[in-house]
Order: sequence, then structure tokens, then C-alpha cells
Amino acid sequence: MKRLRWLNVGVLTTAFLLTVGGSNSLKAGTFDSQEVNSDNFIAVAAPFGDNKYQLLIIEQRSTQRPCWQEVGSNPAIVDPLLLNFDFTGICGRSTDSNGYSIRMEGQDLGLDYLLRLVERDGELVLIGTNRMNRQAPKVEIGRTRGLSNGNFLKIELDPAWRFTRRAYQGRALGHIYLTSDTTVPATPAVSPPNPVTPAVREPAPAETEREFIFTKPSEENTPPSVTVPTLDNPATNPQTLPPPASNQTVPILEELR
Repeated sequence: MKRLRWLNVGVLTTAFLLTVGGSNSLKAGTFDSQEVNSDNFIAVAAPFGDNKYQLLIIEQRSTQRPCWQEVGSNPAIVDPLLLNFDFTGICGRSTDSNGYSIRMEGQDLGLDYLLRLVERDGELVLIGTNRMNRQAPKVEIGRTRGLSNGNFLKIELDPAWRFTRRAYQGRALGHIYLTSDTTVPATPAVSPPNPVTPAVREPAPAETEREFIFTKPSEENTPPSVTVPTLDNPATNPQTLPPPASNQTVPILEELR
């Protein structure tokens, strides 16, 4: 329970420490590195959550008490002894990118690469992945050489890699580098996405057809009478034509618009 609580605290504070570490990474070009005794350092795959692991680097700063103990090999199980006492001044502990980063070919890559552990072929592999470009090659740094669920596992660094310490103007800092003199992998350019051409809608055709219906007039309407104009002969009286028979109807043509 004590180990789990200690790891949970480290995980919960990671976001805050990443922000703090980012301010240091902004000055990565001004940092140097100092060689260290690699026997005083160990990279550990620390379990947390559901079969997940995060990188933990432990440093032995004093000979007063051992900070860890290794048991077996392939994989080597690590007992983090620093959990059992106040390790201030005796042990150093780095749990996130605020405490460690990659350095290759003399360049601090803390801004460019993230360190993470992935399971592959029956072991955990420590790799660096480019933060911005997923197409960039991954950098392999070390491996556990086996699995043991729920245990702290030692990460064996590959031959090209070693521990160094960050330095500023000759002064050693607490930040630890995973260092290699090999060339930084070339990052391919990211192609911009193809522009999407919006679909063009053709205008709807104008309405050229009209619909007509015949409406039967109401039988209550009285048809108008037709009057014959008066002739020039004064003796002839004007005559009024009789109205059409009431049972006759005239269809009316209406236009629907």
C-alpha cells in the first residue's frame, strides 16, 4: 500500500511538474552535461494502475544507506528501499520529464521527445517518441529483458546509452539525462492536409409549367344579362335579350399561380 500511495502521488503531480519542467526545457540550448558514475543510477519500470508502467530513475547520493536492491535477472526485480526511510540527502528520485530527458549528439531533446515504456515481445522497452511528429523514428534506449507483473523492473540501457547530469555554466543540476552520442534521427516533414473542395450546388430549374383547373360556378350566382344597343330607327324600341336558362352553367378557367 505504501508503494502504491507513493506512485499515485507521483502520477497526480506529473501534470504540474511537466509545466515546471517545460520552463527549463525552453532553455535547453544553454545546458551542458556532466559525466557521472553510472553505478550510482538505475532506470526502473515502476508499475501503476492496470498493468501500466512509468519510468523511474533512482540515484544513490550517499553511502549512508542503499536506495535500492536488485534480485535475479531477465528481468531483474528491483526493491526500492528508499520507500522505507527518509531518503533526503541519501537518494535522488526522478519520476517525470521534470527530472529526466533525452540528450543526443550534445543536444537536449526535452522539448522534442517524450520517454515512455511499451510492452513488446515479452519485455518492456524504453523509447523516445517525438512530441509533434508521429512519423518521426522512435528512439530505443533500454529494455527490461523480461516481464514480472506488479514488480519494479530494472531497465538495462542499450550499449549506446548512459546516464549524465544536466549542468548550467559548470554547475551540476538535479536533472538527469539519458545520453547518447549517436546522431539525432531525422524527422520527416509533415505534409499539409489536402484542401477539401466544397461541393457546388446547381441552381434549381425555373418553374415553366403551370397547372390549370376548371372550377364549376356556384348555382346561386345569377349570370349577367346581355343588352342589345338601340338602333338609329327611333321607332324601334331597345330589346333586351332574355337571360340564359337557369340550368345552363359556363365553366370558368382559372389559373393557379
